Amino acid sequence: MMPEEWPIAAPAADGNAPARLAGRGRLSTVRRDFFLDPNKRLTEQERALMTAMLHCLVSDVADAIRAALPGGRLAANDEGDAALIETLTASGLLDEPGLMSLLLRRADEERIATAARARSGRREARVLQGLVSHDYGAVAAAAMALILGRGRRRDRFGQCLVSFDDLPADSAAIVAHAIAAALRSELAGSRGVAIADLELAEAASNVIERRDEERGIDALTAGLVHFLDEGAGLTDELVLGAAHEGEVAFVAEVLARRAGITTEAAIDELLSGEPRFVMALLRAADVSRDLAAGLLASIGDLIGIADAGAAIALFDGMTDAEVQVARSWLVTNANYRAALDRLGQGRG
Repeated sequence: MMPEEWPIAAPAADGNAPARLAGRGRLSTVRRDFFLDPNKRLTEQERALMTAMLHCLVSDVADAIRAALPGGRLAANDEGDAALIETLTASGLLDEPGLMSLLLRRADEERIATAARARSGRREARVLQGLVSHDYGAVAAAAMALILGRGRRRDRFGQCLVSFDDLPADSAAIVAHAIAAALRSELAGSRGVAIADLELAEAASNVIERRDEERGIDALTAGLVHFLDEGAGLTDELVLGAAHEGEVAFVAEVLARRAGITTEAAIDELLSGEPRFVMALLRAADVSRDLAAGLLASIGDLIGIADAGAAIALFDGMTDAEVQVARSWLVTNANYRAALDRLGQGRG
């Protein structure tokens, strides 16, 4: 499969599988699905990619937990992993906000990068690769670390993956213990329930302790941006070149650093699809008008901004007071902002 191509949802592996449930047995699910906003539903490509990333992550964490058991008591196998994923999915244990947010974000980043590189005729991130030969050694090392980190997050077919290190700390703990709990039946048969519980809980804790946030892709990106800024290499030309290649995570990290906000806040605003939020982010980051216009021209439509002219008018028309209000909102705690959204109050 060429990197530019988006995979369609895979057909059922078993052509003789029983038909889907009919009638009222799935009516409640059908009703919810039928009335979902079409603009907010996952596309088949997004669903396929997120599912593949999730399944690979679960398999990797399950393998790590099995290996952490005394004497490696459980052997990994594809059939066992498939049953494990089915159990976790049916129980709802994989519906963890931090995990799902990461999967959706990676799907967005992959979509944008694929489309941007198709436009430019480039199949690789040349801007990032060019930084490996940067005069400032710290930048060169950070760029190489990021390239290697990204390489580890691709399977042999070029499919995007996520790593356990990429998960937020709380989400990582929840996911690891959920997978360990789902492995209980495999181990209990030979060890007994009580011993299985102790060994699996300890194995999950060991896997969580080995998680290294500094190996996470966001940390690697932040490290590169930090050293570029330190070496006066974080130019508008570099940022715009990265945007042309769909490097939306890099652009978001730059905006976060310039605005003094978290990466999560910056990426949420950048991918919000709301021109006023995106323009407020650019103003909060003290972005020049030329760079703002360049970003809109390169990836504006890919981040949901259909009318670049109207968006740049918003950028021009924002007062200093409005920019300060936007920045104040973005520096508040993410949990606080989420709670206000749930209450229907939103931003000021």
